[in-house]
Amino acid sequence: MDKITYTGSQNKIESFMLIVFSVYAATIMIVSSRPIGFFVLFLLMVCWILYSCKYKTYEVRVRITSVIMQVCAILYGVQRESVIQTVPVLIVFVIFMGLYGIADIITMTLASTAVIFFAHAFVLRTVAFSSATEVMNYFSQIINVLLAQYVVYIWTKRNSEGSKQLLDTIEELKVVQRSKDDFVANVSHEIRTPINTICGMSEIILREEIPYKIKENVLNIQMSGRGLMGVVSDILDFSELQSGKIEPEEEAYNITSTINDVINSSMARKEDKKIEILVDCDATIPSILLGDEKKLRRVIMNLMSNAIKFTEEGYVCLKVSYRKESYGINLVVSVKDTGIGMDEESLEKLFVGFSQVDTSRKRQEGGLGLGLAISRALVEKMNGALTVKSKPGKGTIIQIVVPQKVVDETPIASLYDRQNIRVATYIDMEQFEMAAIRDEYSDMIVHMAEQLKGKCHICRNLAELQRRQEKEGFSHVFISTAEYRQSQSYFDELATKTKLVVVLNHYEDKYISNPAILRIYKPFYILSIVSVLNGLQGKYYDRHNVCEKFITRDVHVLAVDDNRMNLMVIQEFLANYKIKVTTALSGKEALEKIETADYDFVFMDHMMPEMDGVETMHRIRHKVGTYYQKVPVIALTANAVAGTREMLMAEGFSDFLEKPVERSVLERVLKRNLPHDKIIRTEQVQDLSLPKEEIKTETSKSSEIPKIEGLDVAKGILYCNGKEPYLKVLRGYCEDWNQTGLLAEESFERQDWKNYTIAVHGLKSAMKSIGATDISEDARKLEFAGKEYRIDYILENHSKLMEKYRALFISLRNNEWVWPEGAMPEPVDTKTEEELLSELEEIEDALLDEKIACMEEAMYNLEGERLLEIVTELQNYQYRGVSLREFLVPVRRKIERSDYISAVETVLKWKDGFDR
Repeated sequence: MDKITYTGSQNKIESFMLIVFSVYAATIMIVSSRPIGFFVLFLLMVCWILYSCKYKTYEVRVRITSVIMQVCAILYGVQRESVIQTVPVLIVFVIFMGLYGIADIITMTLASTAVIFFAHAFVLRTVAFSSATEVMNYFSQIINVLLAQYVVYIWTKRNSEGSKQLLDTIEELKVVQRSKDDFVANVSHEIRTPINTICGMSEIILREEIPYKIKENVLNIQMSGRGLMGVVSDILDFSELQSGKIEPEEEAYNITSTINDVINSSMARKEDKKIEILVDCDATIPSILLGDEKKLRRVIMNLMSNAIKFTEEGYVCLKVSYRKESYGINLVVSVKDTGIGMDEESLEKLFVGFSQVDTSRKRQEGGLGLGLAISRALVEKMNGALTVKSKPGKGTIIQIVVPQKVVDETPIASLYDRQNIRVATYIDMEQFEMAAIRDEYSDMIVHMAEQLKGKCHICRNLAELQRRQEKEGFSHVFISTAEYRQSQSYFDELATKTKLVVVLNHYEDKYISNPAILRIYKPFYILSIVSVLNGLQGKYYDRHNVCEKFITRDVHVLAVDDNRMNLMVIQEFLANYKIKVTTALSGKEALEKIETADYDFVFMDHMMPEMDGVETMHRIRHKVGTYYQKVPVIALTANAVAGTREMLMAEGFSDFLEKPVERSVLERVLKRNLPHDKIIRTEQVQDLSLPKEEIKTETSKSSEIPKIEGLDVAKGILYCNGKEPYLKVLRGYCEDWNQTGLLAEESFERQDWKNYTIAVHGLKSAMKSIGATDISEDARKLEFAGKEYRIDYILENHSKLMEKYRALFISLRNNEWVWPEGAMPEPVDTKTEEELLSELEEIEDALLDEKIACMEEAMYNLEGERLLEIVTELQNYQYRGVSLREFLVPVRRKIERSDYISAVETVLKWKDGFDR
């Protein structure tokens, strides 16, 4: 642990003392003879040289300097005519010595005092002891100097002890601070891991065709999870801001995704409050910006959350605009509400530090609390500014201005076919009781009409809409639920002639039964309007479901995490991009699996038991072959404290992804780490930044649960939480079924009952998870037989288990219900292993040794193609009852990755094992 020293204060004291000593030395040189003057000058130069060169430590320099000063004090004192003339100088000298803060130096001044008084009394004889008065006078001067030395000594010692205690306390506080940081980091990881599962699984469920009410409940779960994540992030940010660790990061992001996330969170936060969420967003904002999107989103969410919290009636309005600058843009975001507001005194208190305006339990009035203080600090870290205007009972306006660089100038929303679009809006403002809501809605609709730069008419009443419709024939008409319910027959008829769009709350969905009517769920803002006008929605528009902007081609990923649920979440996320995922539950398993296939990149969890993500990544990099040096390894971590990203990148990770995984962040990571030729955009549109949000209108085609012999399909679907996940699991087992049962077969042949017990245990769990209850039960019995060492039972029942197991997967691989059209694998060869082995020719030892020698020669000559030829030839043989076909598969993969040495070493070790 580093020792705390106040070097700045010590330097000031040392330099001050040397300046005083210089003046003192100059006086001595003036009043002294030339030899003594030169000697004093020499001593003065020594002191300054020691100080300038920072000789050793402060304490060493001070002790040397104090000795030199005492020598000069003696020279000065012995030249005075009377001892009385030296007393004031000695007292001042002692006081100045006390400024060094070292008590021992004061005791050293006793020596100079004794020398001066002794010299005057017995050498120079300036003191006459002829009378009692002179004797008393002499000794009183000595006592004065000694008292001054004692007082300064006591003062210095107490001050030194107090400083030492203070330094010790600071050291302890530093230890506590480090412990707190470690604790916060660990808590962050432990809390974020289950929250990642909650948010991720909610996201997966929202993609399924489920009843709307259930979808709303799941969305609330997801938003609550993200809210909890916000609380955790606030705690982390508070800690990091106090320690000055938090720093902004630059990353390209789509501002549209940020706005949609904020709106989704705000609508969930509003719950049943009778307030309107309004969004006025500038359609010309550049779509791709460069900045710290994570912090920016958190700040805006904080502002919206606080505004909703302290607003009981009226509205909360989010406005997003920008100003062009030489470096890019100044992004301007303001949140306006009609809440309880704050007075000037509360506003001043709000920004004094991290405190809440009202700290009472009820907190029914006043401020925006800790979130705004943190938000302001985050904005300032991004070189921005936050301002607040508020009046009690009138509401609050909070505005942030954050500089951002521009990556893509394309506006976030624009019309494709402006010439053929004629829009009419008819929103009866009298449905809103508060005048403030009516005014804000009116201004917002006018602003949106201006931004569309097309033919747009704002109708004040139904008669005006009817008149204009007959005359002009609008392509789109926007109304709200109130207008539809007042004149339902007219609007139902109008929906047959034009595209009628109803803006509604989710709970108003029951009022719209006409399938021809399009729906937009509130808030009603420019992105949803443009999406409808550009024809990018289905029957209705909802932000809960977002079409992926791209899919991938032939991408295979290895995901490593010690938590199975996290692996399931990342699998489901990546499945949306058509990415094949292989999983590993530990670093050791990851090292084994990375040798079996060429992965496009690796997702590596940071904190894992036994071998953590950093060590696993280093071991991958140390493997022989260019593939292992270049394959991207992306850190996947729930530890979001300051410096984690920098630390992981410095360790050698290619990229960084934080849990819980945000879809927009995941997309950016995929784009950075995948070759461009493997990314396929799902839609080629003029404005790639437009939100392609929609909900499928067709209900999923529910197929009857089929009967598959040996399989309880209904139970498997229940275990896997849905039909699609269940089918994915089945297909995965169908691809690897032979490998899954291989360990049990090999252990049985070797009579390795310890590993056999482990193998059938795994088989038991795997079969139970897919509903193969009979096979699972048989495996369970064999597992207990292995634990109890009942070998006779194993010998009698092993073959029965494997026959059932093999028959099940032959059936599944040929079952049309399991496989999508055109994806059914090749039928399983029903020949026994003995029959397959009999088809391979036995290779003689001499020929095998010759082939291995050829492989060694090709390895030394770096002839990869020659090695592959030899391996291909050897795969047509068996050796001592072992098929070389399967054995040489990983060897071939190593050769294909140019890992020639490891490939040949594998063959040599295998051959040595037989020879022994």
